[in-house]
Amino acid sequence: MKILIYSHDSYGLGHIRRSLSIATQVANDFPLAEQLLLTGSTQSHSYEIPDQLDYIKLPSITKRTDGEYCAGALKVPFDTVSEMRENIIFETVRHYKPDIFLVDKAPRGIGGEILRSLHYLKSESPHTKLVLGMRDIEDDPLDTKAAWEKSGVYALLEEIYDTIFLYGSQKIYDPVQEYGLSSRVGKKIISCGYIGRNIRGLHPKNEIRMGLKMKTEQLVVVTAGGGGDGFSTLETYLGMISSMGQAGRLNFDSLVVTGPMMSEENSKKLQSYQSEDLPLTLIDFTPDMLSYLNAADLVISMGGYNSFCEILTLNKRAIIVPRTKPRVEQLIRAECFSALGLVRMIHPKDLNPSRLANEVHAGLGSWQPVPPNEVGINLNGAVSASHALGRLFGEAQKLLQSENGI
Repeated sequence: MKILIYSHDSYGLGHIRRSLSIATQVANDFPLAEQLLLTGSTQSHSYEIPDQLDYIKLPSITKRTDGEYCAGALKVPFDTVSEMRENIIFETVRHYKPDIFLVDKAPRGIGGEILRSLHYLKSESPHTKLVLGMRDIEDDPLDTKAAWEKSGVYALLEEIYDTIFLYGSQKIYDPVQEYGLSSRVGKKIISCGYIGRNIRGLHPKNEIRMGLKMKTEQLVVVTAGGGGDGFSTLETYLGMISSMGQAGRLNFDSLVVTGPMMSEENSKKLQSYQSEDLPLTLIDFTPDMLSYLNAADLVISMGGYNSFCEILTLNKRAIIVPRTKPRVEQLIRAECFSALGLVRMIHPKDLNPSRLANEVHAGLGSWQPVPPNEVGINLNGAVSASHALGRLFGEAQKLLQSENGI
């Protein structure tokens, strides 16, 4: 079984982490499977990858505050880096000849960079299964429908993709209803569930806490994901604990993870809050984020898909401050999950030190989140996706034999 995974990775760490979670599960379930990952992530080297997986690094791209894409490290026009990426993807598809092409989130790829590869596989390698991995929530339904209509996504879902993996639950948020998908597309959807984390191999809580040289008995972990956004939340939090420390009211330690993609200017601003008088540790990145979250009494996070999956896996008390620009996907997710009692939420427009302090007090107090299984949250998404890929490979083999007259 040869699986090619496309993970565009323009902003944050979510796509690469989701793709690697699935790839790792596939390696466990199918030890003879070959996997090749196409990724634009600048952090792909930081994560542990299974022996049967190799990856090709695409030139990085990033997203501006207006939602438009631009080149990452290379000082070239976006059209140039886009053409480079498209050619690398196409030549990989042509030479690797995958049995399954698994596309994470972006049906067309960034700027349509996988369209040529999709059409090539559909016509020249009809046995290859084309699979779209759909995140639980894309964006506001009206905006999503307009964007998909304009860019031809609906036609791709109808005519090109064989299967759609939903990394979520249609009971919580149904893309068929919200985004106006046809019954034909709806039948292609496999609801895999959310991609929870493997908690085997976590470092013990006491080991993490000793490493942080904690001065109190409670730990709050604050994270902004990749760090490309979320600065306002981190600065508000640091301002809050600085004021509490000066007033002698700080009875918890803090670990603030700024993210490897935060600008140097913003990172320096946050570092200025570091003081020997504060029970505070700042780091920019750790590949073992789950161990730190597991050691926390309270987590403060943005509303990204992977952050939610980690919080739910550990059933942690959490305060979510979702991003609302350039998309409202995080806000929709946070509203859905806070309504179920899984997390607490602060809308960014309501974020200030006083409101945050009240939520931290409640989060460290008697409030407890509802266990995910009690509200029908399935966290076995990677297992479900892996098993579905195995079934699709069986179908692909039958088609290949038919093509070859066997």
